[in-house]
Amino acid sequence: MKKLTLLLLGMIGLFGSKGTAARLDPESHALLSDPGYSKHVEVQCYLVTREQLTKVFANENEPVVQRTNKDLYHQDLFLLVRCRNRGEYVAAGTLNCCPPSFGSFIPIEVVRMQPMNATYHDCVIYIGSAIGFSNDELPKIKYEWDCLYTM
Repeated sequence: MKKLTLLLLGMIGLFGSKGTAARLDPESHALLSDPGYSKHVEVQCYLVTREQLTKVFANENEPVVQRTNKDLYHQDLFLLVRCRNRGEYVAAGTLNCCPPSFGSFIPIEVVRMQPMNATYHDCVIYIGSAIGFSNDELPKIKYEWDCLYTM
């Protein structure tokens, strides 16, 4: 069983897109899939500027303050997704995120989050000027797990 788990872990590490991850055979998916584990994975999604991104990566676990739509209007923006595994198992999967003004979800591969981890698994995607309105509201970023696996 341990060899099978290690083989499947290696296969998951090779996946680079939602389309590839969807090609897991049904037995492997059934063996590793654990959608209920999402309650143990802290997910934070932000739209940030290059300046904010620099601060985040200069200081590990730097808190991020989400700026309002007005502050982000007509700026180059990045989608910052931070995940932290608070559970007992190694976790990996595909998280779909939908920034405001996007018509579809962006699949983000989250690989090998160690259990009981104090640090974030960070992913950054450049999305350009994604804010199409200027108001005092915070951008609403939707997210959902497409697949979540535990080992």
